[in-house]
Amino acid sequence: MKKIFLILIISLFSFQVQGQEDNELNEMITSSIDSFITNEKSLVKQGYSLNDTCRYYICMDGLPEGFSYKGIQTITFFSLNSIERLPNYLKHKLKKGMRMLFIGLKISNNQLVISVGGRGVKRLKKGNLSIALSDWCFSTYEYSCERKKWILVKNRYGGI
Repeated sequence: MKKIFLILIISLFSFQVQGQEDNELNEMITSSIDSFITNEKSLVKQGYSLNDTCRYYICMDGLPEGFSYKGIQTITFFSLNSIERLPNYLKHKLKKGMRMLFIGLKISNNQLVISVGGRGVKRLKKGNLSIALSDWCFSTYEYSCERKKWILVKNRYGGI
């Protein structure tokens, strides 16, 4: 009886974790990240930007728990809340300065705005970071009661 109960709990936990990966919020965040990267690559091709990169680093602080990105494989997620626990190669990159993407969520009335911001991050001393804003994308979604889902209204891009 205990084995059946344990298997049932493990199965339910596995189902719940998988369910977290495939929800509408994760899809909207993923779409916003993809939109930012696509816009950035377009600016590089047009000669307006020098931020051509094949690897993206995303700060996962502020992302929903269980967020799963199923897009570009050259993305590394990590937290700035625990810099001392980061692998040495990331600590070294932070000391030299690196470009990271930060994700923000804001909900108001029937709108959700997902911001994806490119920022330069440099570790000055233990516990001190310098973070400089460079470019961003605001993806605005509105909830449609008729369709019972969130609809992308607009993407707005900007930068310094």
